[in-house]
Order: sequence, then C-alpha cells, then structure tokens
Amino acid sequence: MTIQTASSSNRSIRSIRSLLLSLAIICGSASAQVPSSPQIPDDQPDTDPAQQPINPQPAQRTMTFGEVFQSVNRADPSRRAGLRSSLLAQSMQVVPIVLIVDNPGAYLDAIASWEGPVKFPVLYDDGSELAREHIARFVRDFNPDEVVRITGSSQAQWGGSAAERQAAIDTALAASLQQTQPDWRATLKALKATGVTSPGVVVIDPMDRLWAGGLALAAGRLQPIIYIGAPDNGSKELEPHQAQSYNQSIQQGLRKLELSYDQIGDEVDTITLAFRLGVKIRTGPNDRDRLATTDRIGRQPADLGGMRWAWSGQLFGTTTSSVYQAMCSLFLPLDSAFVWDGYSKSGSWEQYDGTETAQILEDAGMQTELFDKPRNTLASFKGRASSRPVDASLIFMNSKGAQSYFDLADAPDGQGRPGDLPMLQVPSALHMVHSFSLATPRSPLTVGGRWLERGVYLYAGSVDEPFLSGFVQTPIVAKRILGQLPFASAVHYDDGQAWKITVLGDPLKTISPAGNRFPSIPEPLTKQLTDQGALFLSQHAKDTLKDGDYARSLESFVLTNQDGSVVRIAKALLRDKPAAVNDTTAKIIMHAAFRQQEYELVLDAFERISPSARTDLQTQDTLWMAGRYRANRFQDGRAMALLRTNLRKGQELQDAEDIAMAIRRSSVDNAVAYLESLRATYNSSRDSSTLDSAIRRIRR
Repeated sequence: MTIQTASSSNRSIRSIRSLLLSLAIICGSASAQVPSSPQIPDDQPDTDPAQQPINPQPAQRTMTFGEVFQSVNRADPSRRAGLRSSLLAQSMQVVPIVLIVDNPGAYLDAIASWEGPVKFPVLYDDGSELAREHIARFVRDFNPDEVVRITGSSQAQWGGSAAERQAAIDTALAASLQQTQPDWRATLKALKATGVTSPGVVVIDPMDRLWAGGLALAAGRLQPIIYIGAPDNGSKELEPHQAQSYNQSIQQGLRKLELSYDQIGDEVDTITLAFRLGVKIRTGPNDRDRLATTDRIGRQPADLGGMRWAWSGQLFGTTTSSVYQAMCSLFLPLDSAFVWDGYSKSGSWEQYDGTETAQILEDAGMQTELFDKPRNTLASFKGRASSRPVDASLIFMNSKGAQSYFDLADAPDGQGRPGDLPMLQVPSALHMVHSFSLATPRSPLTVGGRWLERGVYLYAGSVDEPFLSGFVQTPIVAKRILGQLPFASAVHYDDGQAWKITVLGDPLKTISPAGNRFPSIPEPLTKQLTDQGALFLSQHAKDTLKDGDYARSLESFVLTNQDGSVVRIAKALLRDKPAAVNDTTAKIIMHAAFRQQEYELVLDAFERISPSARTDLQTQDTLWMAGRYRANRFQDGRAMALLRTNLRKGQELQDAEDIAMAIRRSSVDNAVAYLESLRATYNSSRDSSTLDSAIRRIRR
C-alpha cells in the first residue's frame, strides 16, 4: 500500500483544484448562464416569473442565473428559500468521484478545491465502524466512477486556537467560491450584486467537532458563516436565556453581513447550527416544559410575538457524521420513499394516512413502498426489517410511543423497540410522527438515536410530547416537499408559537435534483491523483486481496459498492482460511452479507467474532435481522441458539418474546417455560409485568 507524505497529499489536492478551475471555466461560474433547466415547481401561478423558462426558444435571450434568482423574489415569500436552494442545487456540476480524507487539513484542502459550481463529495473517515458504514451507504446511493482515499496529512493550517481555525475555515470557503478572491465575504457580495444570494446562513464554532459539516454546507449552498462559541454544557438542555442569546448573536452577525432577515421571504430564511447544542430548551419546572431548540432559534422573543424569521436545523454527532449529513444533503436526490403508517383509520389519526401519502408520492413519479392496514402490525414490521434493508431516500413513519419504544395501530403483539427498526441501504431523510423520538438522540437505545445510527441524515421529529396536532399531517408534508419547500419549512406549520418539533440536519434540503453530473471523471484528474499516490479503492481492494490483507481488501470492496465480492471472498475464507476472519473482517462480512440477503453467512461471520466484540448494537442488530429471518422461515436451530444468547440491551424481554414465539410453533408449554426461566434475571415489577403480557400473548 502506498502511503503519501504530507507534501504529496497537499500536491494532490492542489492538482485537483487546478483541474477543477479549468472545468469551472468551461461550465461557467455562478454568474453565467444556468447550465440546465431547473424544474421550477409546476404549481406556481403562470404569472410567477420563477416559473418562466430559463432556456427559452432560440429567438429569445437566455436568462442569466442572477436574473432567475431575482425573479424568485416575485414568488410567494414562503416559497422563496426553497426555490433559491433548488436553483443552487441544480446549478452544480458534479464530478462522479468520492474522496475520503481522515484529517482536518486534508478535508480543508478538499473543500477548497471545489471551484464554483464544480464539486464532488468528500467524506471524513475517523476509523470507526460507523464511519465506514456511513461512507459505504453514501457511495451506494451516489454510485461514483471511483472512490479515492487521500492518505497522509496536509500542509493546510489547522491550529489549536479558535482564531487559527476560523482563519483556516475562511480560507477554504473563500477558495471554494472563487480561487482568486481570498475573502469569501467579497465573493458573496459580488454575487449578490448579480442577484444571487443564498437563502441561508451557517453558524459554526471552530472549536467544535461539527465545523466540518458546516463548512461543506456553506460552500455548497453559497452560505455565509457566523462564528459563535458553543455552550460549555455541550448537548445538555438549554435555558431560555441561552436560546435568546444565540438568536441575538445570529441576528447581530447577519446585520454585520448586511443581509435582511426580519421576515420569511427576505434574504436569509434558514439557519444551520453547526456546533453541539442541546435539542431541547427547558422553559419551566414541569416535565413537559420543553421546546425544540431549532423551533426557537430564528424567532423573535415570545414577548414580541414569537414571529418566525427563519427555519433552523442543527448538525449532529461526530465530525464524520456531520460531514455525512452535509454531503448527503448536497449530492443525493430525494427520489424514492418508504411509508409506514402505524395509525388507525379513525378520528384525527386518519389525517396522517400513509396510503394517501404514498399515493401523492407515486402520482409525482416517486417509487414508494407502503405499509398500511392490514400490513402495519408489529409482526409485519419486524418481518420487513429482517428481510432486507430499506432502499429509500425519504421515509415517513407514524407510530405511538415514547423515546424507547413504538406501538402500531391495533397491533396485539407488543411494543417495537429501537433495534427493530430496519437497516438502511442508502442514506434517508425521515419525517417521524411519534412522541419523544428525538428526546435523547445521542443514545442509540432510543428510537431517534437508532435511526441516526442506521444512516438517517435529515430528521424531523419531536423532542417532547407535542400531541398529534403538533405535527403537520403526513400527506401535507409530502405535498410541501414535492412543492420544493425546504425540509425544515415543509415539516413545520407556517405560523404559531415555538413548539417541540425539531430538525436534525440541513434545513435547506429540497427535492430538487442534486446537480448535473459529468459523464465521467476527467482523465487529467485521474492521472494527477494516480501520480500523487492516492488510493483508488476499487483497485486497492484487488491489490490488498492478493497480498492477503483481507481486512483492508474487504473494507475497500464495501466502500466501492461491491458487497457481492465481499460475500464471495468471505465464503472462500471461511472454507479455506477461517483464521483470517477476525473481529474486524467478520463485522464487515456480516453487514455486507445481510445487504446481499445471505443470512446464513451473517450467522457464520458472527460466530467468528470474539465475545467481547459482539456487544455493539450494530453487530447485535445485524445478527437479529438475519437470525430472526432464519428462525421464522426455516426454524433454524443455530439461529435460535445465537439469538437466545444475544438478547439486546434495552429490549431483552422483547427479544425473548420473539424467541418464545418461534418456540411456540412446536410447543406452547416450552415457549412459556422459556419466558418463565428469565424471571430470576429480570425481576423488577416492570419486567415481571412485561413477561406476564408476553406469556398471555404466547398462550392466546
């Protein structure tokens, strides 16, 4: 394997930058003509200039990008942010390559190498299993021609102080917008003079780990940056005075940038919070005295009416996660859907109907998978999750429950737990009508935390009990998204006071196509990367396989969307070289095998993992998906034995009931005896009640 030196890594990035500059000149800058015809929403009135053709008949003059932006000002104020965001998304010229970096300097260099509308995805690898799965999930959807790893450090300065890091971020943003202009503020001001303004702003603490995702969204959507220090308590609940202080600091920053923001429809309509901040604000002493942070930021104080002047969203998790959230939002389309309706067909619940939602999406040409009555029982949900990952870029889910469980309408078979949520084949945006799902998103033992671990990159959910009417009805959310409203706008009511629905991720994401793609990677770029020693992972996978470096080889196959190759190699290794399958390779094999519906191979790989390495939730969940499938379909004794000895944390008794249900097929008495055997271990009053309910269902 070739290891680059610091200087060679930097030369590689500089080479990319110079090549993209040439491409940008060919494609035109943001002030040139729009390279293709963005699909302005067809529900705009004929008199709306934003609907007028950008590429009219040859006898007419083609509108410039700035003129199109200016015409958006004549649209309804609530639609302007979405239209501007859509235009920016569609104007991108996307190189079909994914770069993977592993340090701040290389990441800064990569973003700096974006040249105006010419961009490519950059993913950040911190060496964790979560990072590998996030990157691989992105690649499966983006489907690049090549995935390239830039190894080694960079000459880009990433200092230890806030001032040094702010300077590095500013330099990268300026270079991404205009290589010859060292100040991004001057570039954005010049664009504004042509009529082009981003509808959002990004707020970054340069000392916080979420800066990287914030930089990408600023560079990708021409958004200015406001720098603010994160609170000392990190992700803890905010006090009202803290939320008001952040609001005031953002407003002060916007005034310094000479941007109008006072009401929806002016220059700034969205705020992205790119630093760790609690998702809730404590407003009083009672349990329900909580508001969503993102629904308070971007509003006037309550004593001044609480009027919204911007929709907000916040990035979340690690540096790797924040970059993943940003790159998914910038480069992946919303073009397929999965709808799960766990509500009854009576009263107010019917207003959130999944069947109506699916029909709206299908009528718009979006391929949609629907689970509604009578297919919306918990057993159906678990069966679907165990059969294969969900392959949809947009998910709608309605259910009752709390942060650690979900109930489905008329389901007599108990509560679903976070581990029962399906795996995701590709990154997904999620609208979830469910109380408390994002009350504690840092914990994977919660519904929201598990969805985020699964790969949801954009999430609208509740931080407290909002009551059903606190959610915009699911069919209406679908219509608003299809109408090109920004995600944060689509999931909120247009008026009303701050409430409990939050948005994690990019508030500006729209359904607009994510740019125009080059037919292939320009050959000079491929040559430059090769000459500088960058690792082309499709070839690297083959080379390391020949060298017997199976961990690196299998990882590279996964990162280049070659799960089928992982399965073939895994079967050969387990047959001929089982000692080569260690903890790392076995976990890679497990996840790839499940995606390939090779359930026995999942069990084979799990058995090769040492007991101490089996306890992480991703590994446990993958075992349960495949093991449940094998146990239910084939009464597989090995699967049953593995499941019995690997009950998952936080849902041990629910898992035990699944096992008992499988035993019940041959003997009710044996199923009951199995559950009764657990009483000595799980002996609290709550656990005893859960066991009693499970036994009643077994005997039913």
